[in-house]
Amino acid sequence: MRIGIVTALVLLSGFEAAVAQGIQDDPRRRRLVLPSVREATDCIARETLNEPGIEGATRPGQFRAALAQPMRRCADEVDAMIAAHDLVYYPGYGEAFFQGPYLQDLVRAIQRRIGPELARRVSEAAQRATAAQQPNPGFQVAQPAPKLVDQNAEQAKRDAEEREKREVDAMWQRTRQVNAAPAIAPAPTMSTPAAHSAQQSTSTDQSGGGGSALGGFVALVIGVFVLREAAKRRARKRRYDRLMVKYGDASIVNRIMAAEMWQGMTAEMLTDSWGFPIDRDREVYKTRTTETWKYGQTGKNRFKHRVVVENSVVVGFKQR
Repeated sequence: MRIGIVTALVLLSGFEAAVAQGIQDDPRRRRLVLPSVREATDCIARETLNEPGIEGATRPGQFRAALAQPMRRCADEVDAMIAAHDLVYYPGYGEAFFQGPYLQDLVRAIQRRIGPELARRVSEAAQRATAAQQPNPGFQVAQPAPKLVDQNAEQAKRDAEEREKREVDAMWQRTRQVNAAPAIAPAPTMSTPAAHSAQQSTSTDQSGGGGSALGGFVALVIGVFVLREAAKRRARKRRYDRLMVKYGDASIVNRIMAAEMWQGMTAEMLTDSWGFPIDRDREVYKTRTTETWKYGQTGKNRFKHRVVVENSVVVGFKQR
């Protein structure tokens, strides 16, 4: 008997987890939050390109550590992404999404966006180092050469750039299959004394790569914690101000901020407090329209909260 009860509980918990996963994988909801995710990631990518020494952050630990400051500068976009998830799914889901799937995939997403630009910078730096190693023939008066516009040469240059981008993308695809957190491989450079010494220095530094990766991970964790706390405060302040503009009543706003639900509140207030329902039933009569909003799914057609909304006003609720 006990074994049967335990088996039933295990099966029930697995079923509930599958239902919750199905809600999170709803393609309609993903389409609603996708613009905010792209905006936050694009902002972090732009700020990462402005980080000094980002071209040399070739190891995963170094690259993760370099993302801390760009994430702080994009706090507004991150807050907007979290708020969008809270509104489309349910309050609190945005923070869980940010701490889980978003941060796990952030390094790959940023590398995909800025990899071609970093490869171009590395290639230009190698070319400058090669030019610096060439002997100086002495002082000469250089005659300015006329600039001729060669359309074929311009087209060939553009084709080469496109091929380079495709090669970089292919390199990332291969690297992601081997390692979940790939490093950005620098573009191939000419063999010069300066480049050779740089390669020797890189091979020497790799002996301490584990320590650098661990240090970078710790720095990222600390940065994420500070960012999360600051983001929570800013998001709460912005939400409070937005609700005050919307309702103009501090008592109503405070109850919404506390995620309360009460009889007499409007359907819009309920949405601001609890988010959109997971499911709803609707019945239309001659003089009224009654809807049952369902929250907190625990199984097939099983919910913790059922709120009755009549003519866009909450008139009752059931809790389990």
